[in-house]
Amino acid sequence: MLNKTVFSLYHRIAFLIRDISLRSAIILAVFLGLIGSAIFLIPYNINSIDATARDKQVDDLQRLGNILAVIQSEPLWQITPEIARISSDVVYSDPRIASIEVFSYPDHKQFLSLSRSATQKGPFTTIARSIHHDEKVIGIVELTMADDLLIAEEHTAFTRYVITAIFSLFIAVVLIIWVLQKRLVEPIKRLLKESERLANGQLTYPIVLNRSDEIGNLAKSMEATRRALGQFFAELEVKNSQLTDYSNTLESKVKLRTSELETALQNINQAHQELTRIERMASLGSMVAGVAHELNTPIGNCLLVASTLEEEVSKFNELFAAGNMRRSELSQFLKCATDSSTLLLRGLNQAAHLVGDFKQVAVDQSSVHRRQFDLHTMLFELTSLLMPGLSKTPYLLVLDIPLGIQLDSFPGPLGQVFTNLINNSVTHGFNDRDHGNMRIAAVVEGDHVNITFTDDGVGIPSEILHRIYEPFFTTRFGRGGSGLGLSITYNIVTNVLGGEIQAVSEPNKGCCFNISIPLITPTMDENTTQSLLNFTVQD
Repeated sequence: MLNKTVFSLYHRIAFLIRDISLRSAIILAVFLGLIGSAIFLIPYNINSIDATARDKQVDDLQRLGNILAVIQSEPLWQITPEIARISSDVVYSDPRIASIEVFSYPDHKQFLSLSRSATQKGPFTTIARSIHHDEKVIGIVELTMADDLLIAEEHTAFTRYVITAIFSLFIAVVLIIWVLQKRLVEPIKRLLKESERLANGQLTYPIVLNRSDEIGNLAKSMEATRRALGQFFAELEVKNSQLTDYSNTLESKVKLRTSELETALQNINQAHQELTRIERMASLGSMVAGVAHELNTPIGNCLLVASTLEEEVSKFNELFAAGNMRRSELSQFLKCATDSSTLLLRGLNQAAHLVGDFKQVAVDQSSVHRRQFDLHTMLFELTSLLMPGLSKTPYLLVLDIPLGIQLDSFPGPLGQVFTNLINNSVTHGFNDRDHGNMRIAAVVEGDHVNITFTDDGVGIPSEILHRIYEPFFTTRFGRGGSGLGLSITYNIVTNVLGGEIQAVSEPNKGCCFNISIPLITPTMDENTTQSLLNFTVQD
C-alpha cells in the first residue's frame, strides 16, 4: 500500500513539473537547491559556531585559571586575604566568571571565596589549578565559568546567519527571474515564432538575433538551416527535372554501363595476370639488386688492383727504356705483378661464382623448365642470392637441408615458393621487429619430400588463417603487401608441383608452412605449367 502511494505521488509531481514553464522550472530548481543546501549547511554552521565558541571559552578558562594560580601565590604564602581579593578582581571582572575559591594546602582550608553564581543560569564549567611557591604546592584555586553569555552569542550568530541566508535567497531569486526573462524567455519566444515560420515553409525572411551566447548560436544555426533548406529545395527542383530527363534515357544508359562493366572486368583480369607475373618476377628483381651489390665488392677490388698494376707497369717501362734498371727493382715489379694476379684471379673467381649462381636461378625463375636438381643445391643458390637483402635486416635464415635429395621437377616455381615465404615472414611475420629467425628443413618420406618453413614472428590470427591463400587478401595493403604472394605460392604447390601446403600458426608463436611435394612431379608439359601460373580470378 505504501509503495502504491509513493508511486502515485511521484507521478503527480512528475506531471506537475512537466507542465510548468522553463522559467518556473529554473526558479524552482534554484530555490530548492538553495533551500536544500541551507538545510544541510545550517546544522553544520551551528555546530561549527558552537564548537568554535566553546573552544574559545575553554581556552579563556584555562588561561584565567593559570593567571589566578600565579597571582595568588604571594598572598596565600603571606596569608593576606585582602591582597588576594584585590588581585583576583583582574579575573573576577570578567562577567562570565561565576566563582573563585582558593584553598590552602595541605589542610585544605578555604582562603578566599568570590561567587555570583546565584545570578547566572549556567551550565557551569570548573577547573582547578595548583598554587606553587618556590616549587612547592601551597594551595589550590578553583575557577568556575558560566555558559550564559556563550549561549546568547550562539543564538545571536544563528539569527544573523538565518537572516543573511533568507535575504541572499530573495536577492538570488529576483536576479534569476530578471536574467531569465531578458536573456532566455524572451529570445526563446522569438525563436519559436521563427521556427513556426520555417515549419510553414516561409523561408524568405532571415533570422537575426544579435547575441554571442548560446541563444545567439541557436539563432545562427536556425538561419543556417533556413538557408540550407532554401538551397535544398532549389536543388531538389533541379534534381526532379534531371530525374525526369534520365528516366527517358534509362535503357540506353543501362546498356552503356553494362558494356563498360564488361570492359572493366576484362581489364581487371588482365591486370591480375600482370600483377601475378610481376609478383613472380619481383623476387628476381630483388636478386638482381642483391647480386649487383655483392658483385660491386670483388669487381671494385679487381679494378683497384688493375689500376695499381697499370701504374707499376708504367714505372717499369720507364726504367726499362732508360736502361738503368736494377735487379731489386725487377724483383719488386715481379712480386707486385704476382700479388696483383693472385688478387685479380680471386676477385674474378668470386664474381664468376656469383654470376653462375644467379644465371642458374634467373633461368629457373624467368621461365618454367623441368629438370633434375638437388634440393640442397637449388635452395643454397637461392638463399645465396637473397642474403644480400637479408643482411641489411636483423633477421637470420637457416638452411637445414641434407644433401642427396634429388627431384625431377620445376626449380623455378619451387624457388618462387620459398622466395614468397621468406618475403612474407620479413614483411608480415616480423613486422619491423629488431630480431627474427627463419628455418627451412626437409626430410624424405617415401616418394615425397616434406619441406617445412618456420619463423618466430607474430604469427597469424586464427580468424584469418583460412583466408591467407585468397587472392588480394593482405593485412598490410598499401604498406608493402599485394595480397598475391601466398595465393601464388598455393597455386604453384598444388597445381604446378602436384603437392600440398598447410599453415599452422598461433598469435605471438610464429608460423609454420608444411609443404609436401613428390620427388618426381607428375607429367606436365611446360606450356600447361605456364598457363597454370597465369591463373585469373573467376566470379
